[in-house]
Amino acid sequence: MNNEILVIGGTGQVGSHLVDLLINNDNNFKLLARSQEKKEKLAEQGINSVIGSVGDEAALKLALVGIEQIFLLTSNAPEMFGSQKQLIDLAIEVGVRKIVRLSAEPADADCDMGMYSEHGKIDNYLIQSDIEHVILRPTYFLQNMAVMHGGFIKENNMFAQYLGETKIPMIDTRDIAEAAFYTLQSDQFNNATYYLTGPKTVSFADFATALSDKLQRKISYQNISYAQQEAGLKGAGIPDWVCDTVMKLFKKWAENEDHAVTNDFERITGKKAIGIEQYITDHLTAF
Repeated sequence: MNNEILVIGGTGQVGSHLVDLLINNDNNFKLLARSQEKKEKLAEQGINSVIGSVGDEAALKLALVGIEQIFLLTSNAPEMFGSQKQLIDLAIEVGVRKIVRLSAEPADADCDMGMYSEHGKIDNYLIQSDIEHVILRPTYFLQNMAVMHGGFIKENNMFAQYLGETKIPMIDTRDIAEAAFYTLQSDQFNNATYYLTGPKTVSFADFATALSDKLQRKISYQNISYAQQEAGLKGAGIPDWVCDTVMKLFKKWAENEDHAVTNDFERITGKKAIGIEQYITDHLTAF
């Protein structure tokens, strides 16, 4: 069995870790590259790729030749459902056996959060389609802390965020990649949706405390209002569609104290999820 995997979204926070796992375990795979330039850069790293993008039917048909499984991760966009539906249909048409899709929590086709509504519609379509599948729904990325706050923490020894003392089960993107890797290696997890979380719920104040301990300097967390957070996101150039989704999600979290930890990561991998202390230790230079 050839078992070649097409990795779509292989250069981001999750996809790059997945690619490392595939390489280290001698898996047969190739990446979907958006341009000749990206294809050449991947070739320099010894990574096979094919030029194309989700939404480009002709390129996808060529990319899918000989493919048995797909890891599917694309950037969030208002037209996400249409392009991923097309990919799912093409995969079935050419005989791809299985799709492992990175969705998001809380995906829901009927919700009023644009990004998560799109994810929910795609998940529903994949579930109803005639193809083996795995849907992974991770919660808030631990890596968002460095992306959103790392530079400010370095300069000011503090960060600000709307959510108060709300605790959420943040997950490390390395664990998301590991769960994806395991579901590509085995069919025992097929045709199900898994909710990926960290090992415990933590607040931003908890994160500041852990960061202070690891850095050996005081890091403070300042709770800000909904309006202040929204203005900050818009000021940073976040598109309105994304900003609206993120703010509605933050508000939902702030108003709901029940943010459950699941054992789905451990169930899939047999390993314990990475906690905030380990994440901070591994990313100290970011703060």
